[in-house]
Amino acid sequence: MVAEILEAYGHIGRSRQYVGMVGAPAPIAPSAIAEYLDRYPSVICREEFDAAIFALDDEFRRRWDEQQEKDQTK
Repeated sequence: MVAEILEAYGHIGRSRQYVGMVGAPAPIAPSAIAEYLDRYPSVICREEFDAAIFALDDEFRRRWDEQQEKDQTK
């Protein structure tokens, strides 16, 4: 189950948009998850699948923000 979600996040993340002058990663859109599941159906409950993808994405963007702050203080 974990491997399936991580693999899905890798695929879904490829459709990510970037915004602003620094190219900050925008949150993954629910439509990107829906498109993925249309192509690669899963036995995982949709609510749990969404929650896991959004949690991974939140962590990715949080770490990206931290790295940007570190880079700015140099």
